[in-house]
Amino acid sequence: MSVTDRRTRQKAEVRQRILDAARQIAREKDWNAVTIRSIAEAIDYTPPIVYEHFANKEDVLMTIVKAGHDENRRAFDEILAMELSANEKIVRLSMENWRFAHDRPEIYRLMHNPDRIEQHRDMIFEGMAETKHKIEGLFGEVYSDFETVGEVIFSWFCMMQGYINLITNIQPQQGAKLLEKVEDPNMVALFKKPDMLFERAIRRFIQSIATPPFPSLEPSIST
Repeated sequence: MSVTDRRTRQKAEVRQRILDAARQIAREKDWNAVTIRSIAEAIDYTPPIVYEHFANKEDVLMTIVKAGHDENRRAFDEILAMELSANEKIVRLSMENWRFAHDRPEIYRLMHNPDRIEQHRDMIFEGMAETKHKIEGLFGEVYSDFETVGEVIFSWFCMMQGYINLITNIQPQQGAKLLEKVEDPNMVALFKKPDMLFERAIRRFIQSIATPPFPSLEPSIST
């Protein structure tokens, strides 16, 4: 290996250590605790070394956000290309979202921070147009009213976010303890297996939209 190749590899390794350190700090504390100094201390380097690889903290965070969205997009495209029914693809897409949030909750929270989405809309949605079109086509196979399919997809996304935010913020043991007061042993058992609870909710949602279009949701005017 040439000197140039070795330096390139070492630079890439340090860059990855910086990103890994930022994620670890966020997982143990939160993203507010991530600073150039805290990253440098975590990898036993000085802040100037970190600045050789990233312009500032925001540069570090956006690199993590972009990598997360790229990974999600690749996983989604793989599922969409599978020889499965539209219903099962929607379940797989949902469970992939769940898996990512469960395995890397700190990255998921960073990716779905409303302020960050607004600030970096163009970067976040770069390359997502094709995937969006595929998902619309997928839901169009299940839900027959094309004019409101966008609303159905939004409802699906909101439901996923609701379950993920609730269950990732409340540990299963804590949730089970709270639900014991409800005296519903079946619900307590489900909360100990949140992935099963989530999948059942997704399947019920798909079943609910795989029927003739809903009646008009326009508000009625009483006289």
